[in-house]
Amino acid sequence: MSENEKPQGADETAPQTPEERGQQIGATLAAAEEAEARRAATPAGEQADRKTHRGVIIAVVAFAVLLIGAGVAYNALAPGAEPSLSGGNVVTTTEVPTDDTDPNGNGANAAEVGTTEADADDTNATAAPEFTMSDAEGQTLTLADFRGKPVLLNFWASWCDPCTSEMPAIQDAFQKYGDQVQFVAVNMTGMGGETEAAASALIQQNGYTFPVYYDVDNSAAVAFGVTSIPQTYLIDADGNIVAGVRGAMSESVLEEGIQMLTDGATS
Repeated sequence: MSENEKPQGADETAPQTPEERGQQIGATLAAAEEAEARRAATPAGEQADRKTHRGVIIAVVAFAVLLIGAGVAYNALAPGAEPSLSGGNVVTTTEVPTDDTDPNGNGANAAEVGTTEADADDTNATAAPEFTMSDAEGQTLTLADFRGKPVLLNFWASWCDPCTSEMPAIQDAFQKYGDQVQFVAVNMTGMGGETEAAASALIQQNGYTFPVYYDVDNSAAVAFGVTSIPQTYLIDADGNIVAGVRGAMSESVLEEGIQMLTDGATS
């Protein structure tokens, strides 16, 4: 037997090339499609198609009902687009967890205002907790150092996207009311990996000029129970909390708060 001869009974079919395999698969699919078309043309096939179509329509209608129901539930549960300020003891109401480094955390929600049973009169006034903070030069200050003028106290971090989203409005308000209201933007240094360097870089890169302070020893976080940010407090000249906002403030909410402070200072 020569080298070019094969044993009797051996497979003489040559291996298929990729092109040949593709053509064979295409032919098989075409044959299956033709067989399905012939089956669908029979009475039994037409009846089966009608059942399939009815099933698809029912599924689509059910899905639409679910979508409508979800939309109604969302509208009922979602907070109003334009919250209003309310005063009193709102020290622990906040939005974005300070240990959450995701900039798209739940603080992305619209600002909500903490509710309270306390009134804004002197009898039920809520004194702002005292704490220490450091300025850019490392000097230590306390909240009491700002007594005598209304204070807008804001807690923030550079990694907190809702915090940075409200900063342009805070800057505009500072330029407009900085001579009437003390702006105290306290960076939650050390929380969620925040550093003074990162906070300072953010302020400088955006050209913000409102006063920034650093909670390097967690004094502010402990005093105000800051477990999430951003949160803002309006404090009158006597050191009492007038109102509080949780979440990123819109320009209108911030303006409303400033008016509460300035009206109270001139009344």
